[in-house]
Amino acid sequence: MKNERIREIIEITFFSLIVISITMFMYLFYDSTFWILLIGILCLSINISRFWFQKKIDEIINFIIKTRYLIALVSFLFCLCFKLHGSSIGIFSEVFTDGNAIETAIIGEPRWTRSDEYNVQLPYYFSQYYNDYDLTSYQMSISGQDMIISYNAPVNDISMLAKPFTIGYILFGNEIGLSWYWCSKLILCILVMYEMSYIVTKGNRKMSLLGSLLIVFSPAMQWWFSPHIYDVFFWSMTLFVLGYYFFTAKNWWSKWGITILSALSLVGFMFALFPSLQISLGLIALFILICVLVRDKDSITFQRKDFLRIITVVMITGGMLTRYLLTSYHQIDLLYNTVYPGNRLVLGGGYKLSEFFSDYVNFISPFKNVNFENNPERSRFYHLGILFLLYFPYIAYRYKKDKDKEYNFGIGMFLVIAMTIEILFMTIGFPNWLAKITLFSYINRMNIVYSFTALLFTLWNFSILHKNQSLRNLKIAVPIIVIFGILNYYSICDYNFDYIRTITTISWAPQVFYIGAILLFMLIGLFAFMNQYKLATYVLVGITVVSTFSINPIVSGISDVTNHDVYKIVQEVIETDDSYWLALGGVVEQNYLIASGAKCLNAVNFYPDYDKWDRIDEDRENSDFYNRYIHIQLELTDNNSSYELIKPDHLLVNININNIKAWNVKYILTSVDISDYLEAENTDYEVIYDGVIDNHYIYKLIY
Repeated sequence: MKNERIREIIEITFFSLIVISITMFMYLFYDSTFWILLIGILCLSINISRFWFQKKIDEIINFIIKTRYLIALVSFLFCLCFKLHGSSIGIFSEVFTDGNAIETAIIGEPRWTRSDEYNVQLPYYFSQYYNDYDLTSYQMSISGQDMIISYNAPVNDISMLAKPFTIGYILFGNEIGLSWYWCSKLILCILVMYEMSYIVTKGNRKMSLLGSLLIVFSPAMQWWFSPHIYDVFFWSMTLFVLGYYFFTAKNWWSKWGITILSALSLVGFMFALFPSLQISLGLIALFILICVLVRDKDSITFQRKDFLRIITVVMITGGMLTRYLLTSYHQIDLLYNTVYPGNRLVLGGGYKLSEFFSDYVNFISPFKNVNFENNPERSRFYHLGILFLLYFPYIAYRYKKDKDKEYNFGIGMFLVIAMTIEILFMTIGFPNWLAKITLFSYINRMNIVYSFTALLFTLWNFSILHKNQSLRNLKIAVPIIVIFGILNYYSICDYNFDYIRTITTISWAPQVFYIGAILLFMLIGLFAFMNQYKLATYVLVGITVVSTFSINPIVSGISDVTNHDVYKIVQEVIETDDSYWLALGGVVEQNYLIASGAKCLNAVNFYPDYDKWDRIDEDRENSDFYNRYIHIQLELTDNNSSYELIKPDHLLVNININNIKAWNVKYILTSVDISDYLEAENTDYEVIYDGVIDNHYIYKLIY
């Protein structure tokens, strides 16, 4: 009893130090200091109260876990009432500085680097309101864009049953729809990842809660919260969970409920349209499912009559996908025959050794942008994959010797095989024929997949080490932890050290930072082998909070779109005139226009709008420039139109006014005065907005 009390005191003190450290760190680097202090004090108070109310707190935690679905529903409704979301929509108020911006961010700030979210997905989703949520939209092209291909935007047809995140747009419009999208995504993913971890760890509730937190609030998931990457993780693990209960459900109503959900989830997974992750994560989900079904074969309730349920899944899934393919075959063909990303071929190889360890850049990237790559591209899951991979032979030895123990060995063995294949692909690469046969030629984000596999392997090790004392051999573990630390340090690249030097001029700071980070992960491993899993959990959760809490802001409403003068002008125009628009100069204004309801021809296109390009490039001599997913930046020129590829997905077109007229464009939004140019080109015009304050102008061309 005395030893137990001492252990509790150590745990509470240790966690209190972590809370204080995190609170002070966030206070120094984060703008919303009041909220940081309030949350920190609340967490510290709850933790200290454990000295007297540990049993009661455990009961509350168990109650929360048991009633998690009801709590999730109440939380979701609360968020909708206050129109909360995590979009970086505030960027629009930084672009349009007309003095009408309303402070919408409660905590955090918008991220310029999240352009896929605020500058592509959000405008596409908002534009559907003005398109009556039809499958094909002409808001951003002459020949139309398929809106399921286009970041899976809300479409008013039966496919919405497989897209729960976007139903809110159709039911309630853009403001509630945006809140619905973010909040349903976050809450449902927390629930799914808990269930997945619960199945994998064979009913370990606390480890399942840890798994849910480490996955959902990982840098990888938070930086890529929208659009596709997060979705593929969600749907693949949803299919794993439903697949497990598909074969183990006991009563008829749960069996058929799971059957319907399985069919819709399979469609949702297919509609994610991101082969780079769908292939790898789909295979991981499938093989882990096989492993757990073999492990829990005594729980399988599947009977001969249940084949009808399989037929039902095939019919629903096949019917919905066939219907979509018949409708959109031409658009899908255009997408997969683009120069970028359609013809991208990946053979692997060339990855740095540092990719096999946790990326400690993620500790700081929310506060200081990475200088050698953008923040989302550097985001990973935190794990101890290599450490436990080195220790796995001992686990295999013990399993062979003590087969009656709860080693859950099949899952561990599969994860080791998966990690080995991923490491081989990342270091050596596959020959062309093997990459194509295995479909690995599509997987250009194997580093994210590997870090996820390594996290699952880490959770598996935590679980079995906690359950089986015979596996915790410190004489073997300690040398391996030291080897892990040495390998980790020498794998760190020079540009990682250079990144730290952009933060401080202290010469020894980069070495201290990385040595400290590595020692922290070594400590987590040591805690696991000492069966101090609570201490390991505290450190991991603390690291996760620091590195992800501030990635996405907490925002209320969409005033950053609707409260600007340009938006009001657009609303007045589109009431009586649905003519085409263009935006000149930047890469944000054109997408803001479609979010505001205008038909803007140089908004992002997911595949080539040939009806547009053929009007100015009749023989398609420049098709390599625009036969791709592209952000289209336009600049006026006195000469013939010309093309310049800034990035694989960023096209600069120096366009002549005659080409603009060929597109029948009537309205131009620009950040510079183009009156002299129009007069020199003998083009009649009317200035309908002269934004002296925010340096934006709207011209109406008169033909």
